[in-house]
Amino acid sequence: MSAFIGPFFIVIMCALNFGISVWNANSVGKIWTEAKYIGGGVRILATCGYIMAVAGFTMVYSIILMAIIGATNGFGYLSLEQSTLLLQFVGDLSYILIALAIIPTGIIITINSLVVFWKNKNIKTGAIGAWNTFATVSNVVNATRAMPSAFGRIFESVRKNRDSGVIVLAILIVALCVLGGYFTASAIVKRADRKYDLFNQVAPGYAAAGGQGGPQQFAGQQYGQNQGQYGQGQYGQPQGHQYGQPAGYPPGYGQPEQSQYGQDRRSMAEREAELRRRQGM
Repeated sequence: MSAFIGPFFIVIMCALNFGISVWNANSVGKIWTEAKYIGGGVRILATCGYIMAVAGFTMVYSIILMAIIGATNGFGYLSLEQSTLLLQFVGDLSYILIALAIIPTGIIITINSLVVFWKNKNIKTGAIGAWNTFATVSNVVNATRAMPSAFGRIFESVRKNRDSGVIVLAILIVALCVLGGYFTASAIVKRADRKYDLFNQVAPGYAAAGGQGGPQQFAGQQYGQNQGQYGQGQYGQPQGHQYGQPAGYPPGYGQPEQSQYGQDRRSMAEREAELRRRQGM
């Protein structure tokens, strides 16, 4: 029974991590271009979500390749000792890289979620803050316990097998996993970014009116609160955005006072300050 539970648990864990990573990358992609224009804390959080997605895909790919190495005894070309060394080195190195990626980003995400909860006390923000805190503390505790041993095994393996091609192969496999995670996350982010144009969706006709993009092109903006959701990283896109009519109307486009998007004439600095205030940053 235990022989079945082990592989089944690994499959479930990989599927869960892959799904969360897809969600992260897709959610980040929905605000990627807008975060670049807005900058500040919004862009930092978007970048953290992106790193989480890359780390999640990297974890899944490394587990899959390690399973293949174990099942084929080193792809059928390595001895049992070499295959064991390869598995150990790939596992330790990928774990260290993933931990170094998700712990700092997780701390930033957790702090932001707690600030949002403090300023917007409700069940949803409280649950998000509690889960983020639990996930971050758990990651830090596990890394504190496991990383020293992982570093020790890596240094010992390199010292004893510095002339072995197994170490080089292990580094190449880990690099392949990282690149796979990066390209997968980037593809999803770019697809979501192209599909979900926040500026154009909240101000239809803006592109046709000759706008060049970016918040500075709008006469007024009213931003809803960005309630990012992170577990091992679940990033939510901004919600409830309402933009004013774009400045610089072409003939026949209509007058600002007749715009259905509002007549807020605040300066860009005021609008960005309002956005950050509502996001708890």
